[in-house]
Amino acid sequence: MKKTSGRLILAVILFFILTGMRSVLPATSGNESTPAGKTVLTISMDNPASHCYQVTLSCQGLEGISCDYKMPVWSPGYYGLFDFAGNVRAFRAEDGNGQELKWEKTGSSTWRVITDQAESVILHYEVLATSQFVGQSYLGEDRGYVVPASVCMYTDELLHSPLIVKINLNPAWTTIATGLDPVSADQPQTFLAADFDELYDSPILMGNLESLPPVEIEGIPHYFIGYKLGNFNHQQFMNELKAVIEAGLSVIGEIPYRHYTFLGIGPGQGGIEHLDSAAVSFSGDGLDNKQRRIGTLAFLAHEYFHHFNVKRIRPLALGPFDYSQPNLTNMLWVSEGFTVYYEYLLLSRAGLMTGEEFLEAMSKIIASQENNHGRFFQSATESSYNTWTQGPFGARRGGLRKTISYYDKGAILGFLLDLNLRQVTRNRRSLDDVMKTLYFSFYKEKGRGFTDQEFRQVCEAVAGCPLPEIFEYASTTRAIDYPKYLAYAGLELEKPGELSGAYLGALVENVDGRLVVAAVEPDSPADRTGMIAGDEIKAVDGQQAKDLDFNQLISSRQPGQRVKISVLRGEKKLEIEPVLSHQLEKSFHLKPVSNPTRLQVEILNGLTKKQLPD
Repeated sequence: MKKTSGRLILAVILFFILTGMRSVLPATSGNESTPAGKTVLTISMDNPASHCYQVTLSCQGLEGISCDYKMPVWSPGYYGLFDFAGNVRAFRAEDGNGQELKWEKTGSSTWRVITDQAESVILHYEVLATSQFVGQSYLGEDRGYVVPASVCMYTDELLHSPLIVKINLNPAWTTIATGLDPVSADQPQTFLAADFDELYDSPILMGNLESLPPVEIEGIPHYFIGYKLGNFNHQQFMNELKAVIEAGLSVIGEIPYRHYTFLGIGPGQGGIEHLDSAAVSFSGDGLDNKQRRIGTLAFLAHEYFHHFNVKRIRPLALGPFDYSQPNLTNMLWVSEGFTVYYEYLLLSRAGLMTGEEFLEAMSKIIASQENNHGRFFQSATESSYNTWTQGPFGARRGGLRKTISYYDKGAILGFLLDLNLRQVTRNRRSLDDVMKTLYFSFYKEKGRGFTDQEFRQVCEAVAGCPLPEIFEYASTTRAIDYPKYLAYAGLELEKPGELSGAYLGALVENVDGRLVVAAVEPDSPADRTGMIAGDEIKAVDGQQAKDLDFNQLISSRQPGQRVKISVLRGEKKLEIEPVLSHQLEKSFHLKPVSNPTRLQVEILNGLTKKQLPD
């Protein structure tokens, strides 16, 4: 998201509890004047039980006889399309004198208003808000949560102009929490946004909210406020969250915001990062249990570290945004995957996760990736680029799964890159140095994101040498040489156990009634006997393949048994006779080697120990 690097952004929540002296602004009328050159967004909630927000958008400074007002088709932080426009009700438009203006729908998310040179145009509409997903707005009698991209229309002409945002709070509620700056202390329900980018990056939570004890780091306050936070040790939780935040800040070495807020939106799904806040589904029930608390802190560490990695350290495609279509990038394996890696690093460096627990977390991620057949078909860069249609965790639409999660593959690549950088520099440089360079060189100095090639150049500059293999792993489906990279830190994969079933190592699928090999596991019986992707299996031990459940047939055989497979490769008929091996239990459990070198010990400790200032 494009921001002026020198501008200080107030990231404080506005937390006020009004008792007897509530200063609720009156609902705006269509004839309300708009400051010259300003856009005013007013959000009301006359009847929360209806789940509908009443929205007024007043604009000045438009030219021409018509203006297209658009509802975004996505919201920053979530790389998927939404039908926000489908929730719009009772749309109408008028000029500053209250005269109705004609309009027509020219697209699924566009309203064309015939302004006829009017000095100001005022839109009125309602937005249905029933979803409890963190990427969409919600309104009920219990609370309100506004994702501004799902509520506020924009025009291309005013996209980079400032806005005033007025909230007509439900009188039964006491609290507004948002990252937007309040206009002044005596206007507690009126906020400023430098432009629509800042507005769309600033969710708003409302209700009778609760606040955890704030923590201060280098004079900067950090807040946690939310809906029904739950019964647990609030102070202990915030002390541990503070340690996580400090570990995150130590990666870059400076605090880029004046305040930071976690918004606990209550029940729902997911979390979404913002420049100076994070909106997260949250329930504190059970957080006195250490295991559950660590899981929650890892989730919060992920969303928090995003304020660096993706909001400020970002691919060029991710800002300034085009809200009318997907913003495609190959680099989510870095933006999301590296953040998964860092969430566990931060917990380890904060002293909340042992070295063994860190390795166990990485083991689970490696197992998730390597036990996914999609690794044969899709690279990390393809998964990133296709996320708008397949989702962030890949998709399976019948047959073999052919997609992966850039969260998993990216976390693994971040881990391997970190190990590689530490090994070639004798533990003097690391992935932290890559992140620092990207932050200071691109976000702070150039005021923009980086290209794919610039990211690679920074990595190789930190290493002092080319890193072709890491980037080949990112852009292809080449099998990862785990023993090579893990050895840099004195680690190895636990030997997989043998299961009773037989194993061939060929993935087959039905293609228009034909049994076709889709992929072959490296160093498997199928691979050793020359079977390749594209082979059509015609028969097994003389029986026609179309009459067989191929996988069931193979698993029913015994390890060590030879099987004769007839295949058609193009127009050539072949007989392949692999000797089946044991099915293996692939846990991908990481463990230290028995006699590590001094450098290996230093590298492993360097990953998880708290980073000290240079």
